[in-house]
Amino acid sequence: MIYELMINNYPDSYWFQYDSTIVDLYEFLQCKKIQSNKPVVFKLEKKVSEKRLLSYDIYFSDGPEFISPRLANLLSNNQDFLHDVQLIDATITVNGCSYSGYKALNFLRLISCIDMNKSEYVPILDDYPDGPKNFYKMVLKENINEQFCMARSEESIGLIVISESLRQFFIKNKVKGIDLSTSCNQPIYGYSEV
Repeated sequence: MIYELMINNYPDSYWFQYDSTIVDLYEFLQCKKIQSNKPVVFKLEKKVSEKRLLSYDIYFSDGPEFISPRLANLLSNNQDFLHDVQLIDATITVNGCSYSGYKALNFLRLISCIDMNKSEYVPILDDYPDGPKNFYKMVLKENINEQFCMARSEESIGLIVISESLRQFFIKNKVKGIDLSTSCNQPIYGYSEV
């Protein structure tokens, strides 16, 4: 069984802005290793409770997703995870203070995981019917034989999926910031390609 990487109880005020001057956002969509000598930067312009914000383990932005130092440490010895995801050094700025030790997620795996026969979609561009899709209803495949931990969807690169084993790892380690209950049998409505 596979699961969509979904937000859970994540306030709108916690969405970070990604500074693309070090690594362009487009590079994160290529599913290839990124070479960077400097940490990427995420900024939060809104005033928030730092204690509450920093208690999360997975963060969302207008660029790539990124993880806390705690989760990065937990995943640093997981070879299956590191085969699928490159961890890139990241710094965050909150309320004018900088914090290091965060890691941006660069997904290296691309898998076919959407059941196109059960999903409802239209091409974004009429002249390019095999190109990116605008999904009205997305249904994930129930049986995927490919072994993976975390990957981008081949059919919709904006969709990130996780395996059952990684989901169990997140549950065991009480990872905060994502919904770990949505299964592949529940359709996802109103999802668009990036």
